Amino acid sequence: VRCVIGHSKGSASILNCASHVAKQELEDGKDVTCKCFVNLAGRYRDPEIHNPLSKFGEEQRAEMMKKGFFEITSAWGDGRIFKVTKEDLDAYKLQSVADTPKVLVHLRKDSSIRVLTIHGHQDEVVSVQNAFRFDEEIANHSLHVIKQANHNFNGIKYLDEMVEQIVTFYKSVYNEP
Repeated sequence: VRCVIGHSKGSASILNCASHVAKQELEDGKDVTCKCFVNLAGRYRDPEIHNPLSKFGEEQRAEMMKKGFFEITSAWGDGRIFKVTKEDLDAYKLQSVADTPKVLVHLRKDSSIRVLTIHGHQDEVVSVQNAFRFDEEIANHSLHVIKQANHNFNGIKYLDEMVEQIVTFYKSVYNEP
């Protein structure tokens, strides 16, 4: 494996992997083969300022306290209803994505590990500000923002642009023409 790509929550996993590989290289002196990681619309989550319950209104928080859960309707407009429990929110807080600063600790140092972030400027799920935060914090980072793209990059509308960016990035990581 020479390149790993993750989208949205999946980006948390690839950044965790990238940090682990960077640690192997920096601290253990190991020569690593996978040096290319691509973050598509990933969320930067800081546990010091992020509380998942803050996403919900006062009515939902009160319902959680009273009944132990509340219901939300799918944001995708398909009519699905989800039951959210305190356990769900606790598990959400414990996910590796919940502590991005700790995940990135080894990526702040100079190593051969490189990360490309591609993010839609019109992303309604994860603000493009997350991409700018990754750009500030990762030492060997490239950023590409697609002006009109949403969280899922408008289906396949921007696929060619994304593939071109990833291939160019991959070639630069491995010094290939």
